[in-house]
Amino acid sequence: MKDLQLNFLVQIIFSFLIISLLSLITANSMATGKVAYTPEPVQSVYVPPPVVTSPTDAPVYQLVEFGIVQFLISFLIATIIMLVFLEIFKGKLMFEVFFSGAIIFGAQGPLGIIFTKFNAFLIAIVIVAVRFIYPRIWTQNFAIIIGVAGIAVGLGMSVEPLMALIILILLSIYDIIAVYKTRHMIKLFKGMAKRGAVLALVIPKSFFQWRYKFEIINSKNKNEFIFLGTGDLALPLFFAISALSSGIEFSLFIIFGAVLGFIANHLIFITQKKRKPIPALPAIAFFSILGYVIGFLI
Repeated sequence: MKDLQLNFLVQIIFSFLIISLLSLITANSMATGKVAYTPEPVQSVYVPPPVVTSPTDAPVYQLVEFGIVQFLISFLIATIIMLVFLEIFKGKLMFEVFFSGAIIFGAQGPLGIIFTKFNAFLIAIVIVAVRFIYPRIWTQNFAIIIGVAGIAVGLGMSVEPLMALIILILLSIYDIIAVYKTRHMIKLFKGMAKRGAVLALVIPKSFFQWRYKFEIINSKNKNEFIFLGTGDLALPLFFAISALSSGIEFSLFIIFGAVLGFIANHLIFITQKKRKPIPALPAIAFFSILGYVIGFLI
């Protein structure tokens, strides 16, 4: 059992389930307009104003949609821009700004169900500031968890489940190419990590080590940590949130499938003769889609 390194796996699953729960709560709040700070329905960042058919009817929220091509083009452009920036900018500032912007944008989703938009924005800034002023593994992971939850909800509430499924498949193929063929995904991750902008959960050997200084991830013993990219966390939840339109049971099946995907990836990773990065999304996507299909069958 020790060889399975279950301490890593338990932390990965626990972190993903926390993000999943936060995403589901946030998505429900955004779709209904129900928030903690007022009894009145509130327009969210991602959901346009409600359409009221009559004074007695409850507001019906029409979700904004975007196409597959638009999504993929935006994704590729963002990747190209970051790779170009890695070549041009050798300092940390640009990448720390990018990291901060992503977290602040995403965090406003979960925070927005408790606080007003302005206060949610301020608290998101504080979370990022704490991450850099008090750099610990837990401050890094907390920022990632709350940021990923909001981003997953924002994307998931913008597409139909079938479109999300197709995007998941296409990005899984892209992940294989980017890790094994062009290897630019590895270059991008390492380049940003060197500049202090690790867009990933940092999973140490135990929960106790979450209190360690963030700089420890640069230690020579690379077997002390596992990095779980934000895409591997956000994309299955993006699919799960899009499936809420079909019923929460579909979202739960997708989340359960994603957990199986994380388990499969962990087994693949630890059984390698030589430790090297693997494309995590294909297995996660496969089991997530399988969970969605099982939801229909059941």
